[in-house]
Amino acid sequence: MISKDKSGKWTGYNKMLLPLGHKADINNLTNLVSYLIEKKSGIVELIHVMKEGNYSGIPREWREGGDRVTESHHMMMRKGIHSRRKMTTNKSIARGILEEAYDLDADAILLGWGPKPKSKISKMASHIMNNSHCDVIIYKNRVDIKNTKKILYPIAFEPDNSRLNLISRIIQDTNATLTIGHVIDKYKGDENKGEHLLEDAVKKAEKFDIDANKLLLKGSPVEDVIGETSEDFDLLIIGPSGDWWLYQTLFGRKTDKIASKTKCSVLLHKYKQEPDEEE
Repeated sequence: MISKDKSGKWTGYNKMLLPLGHKADINNLTNLVSYLIEKKSGIVELIHVMKEGNYSGIPREWREGGDRVTESHHMMMRKGIHSRRKMTTNKSIARGILEEAYDLDADAILLGWGPKPKSKISKMASHIMNNSHCDVIIYKNRVDIKNTKKILYPIAFEPDNSRLNLISRIIQDTNATLTIGHVIDKYKGDENKGEHLLEDAVKKAEKFDIDANKLLLKGSPVEDVIGETSEDFDLLIIGPSGDWWLYQTLFGRKTDKIASKTKCSVLLHKYKQEPDEEE
């Protein structure tokens, strides 16, 4: 269930699952959750999943995982957000996360993308996003979310309601500005069509209380254009299909190339009704 206020405006997720692995960026992932959870009644489950079989390493991993979960729990308490902690084992980490999300009836799972600038979306994250019953958000942090002032949202089609809802929640707490971008080929692109797409997107964003700017970009390849443009932004928001022109490469080189060339933070958001590349 996703909460709405009396006016029908989305107020955030009711149940979020935040797995905290060895390389999890606890501060930034916890801060992002606090922007997306429903403030009054939402609950965040903080979980550390250990793979079965490594019995010699379990005591240390259990202790270290427990420390990360507890640290995040204390941060949630300071933010006034209700959270609970859980440690578990499973045949695989991805399976453990998916099963816990199902048992929790979670609205969203939040995963870290990896701390290194050129880190790729892991096979585990890809598996979770392809098989989850709920929204999945994968976040690569380069600028602290609380310091986000300028957001870039590139589109190829009409922007999706679910993604605009998510963006509106971030803007609400950061007072950031949104720029909706569209890339066309420098020589073969239809500039008029691109301008009309952006104008319609800006009008749709207004329904979500977002006063968006528009930006028509020219050039190729797409990842280079976005990478250069991102120097002027703090956060890039993309989705795996629908309104993202790279939907045919959900978890391939294009996605990772964009992330590695982007100079700002990257948030990849897939909502539960969104088809993957094989559908």
